[in-house]
Amino acid sequence: MGKPLKVKKVDPYDPAEDAVVRILRTRLKEFYSHWPDPDTPATPEIVHNTRISGKRLRYSAESIRLLYRDRLALLVELLRKEQDLMGRFQDAISQRTAIETELARRVRRRAGEEEQEALGRLIARYREKEESLYEELALVWRGVSTKKFRVSLKSMISKAEKPETDRS
Repeated sequence: MGKPLKVKKVDPYDPAEDAVVRILRTRLKEFYSHWPDPDTPATPEIVHNTRISGKRLRYSAESIRLLYRDRLALLVELLRKEQDLMGRFQDAISQRTAIETELARRVRRRAGEEEQEALGRLIARYREKEESLYEELALVWRGVSTKKFRVSLKSMISKAEKPETDRS
């Protein structure tokens, strides 16, 4: 798993508005670092690392939402949906791998041909599911990787606001 990028130049005495911008910029940079070229096929490891980095970015955004009012809501929702898609892709890979392992075990034990064929068909279905999920994932990733989208994200996070104080 990819380690989180270290957030640099954050001092406990910095205003919160400055610190959160650095944190979010670092998490955004980390998020895009795992799959820099959306036209290059991603390995399951790349998808996994991108998903984990996306979680870190999302959790950071959720925890500092007060400093951005509603501007981070779209980012949080987009990350949630993308992580769900990446998770389903990873689940399909895990399930297919487990069935392949079981098939290999049954072949070694000379299981019946019918059993082996049934497991083979199940593997083929999971492979189709993986391919379908990957196509959807690659399409989404191409969209969020465009220069225009990335510039708009950077712009969205570059100015935090002072939290409103309770004036009761």
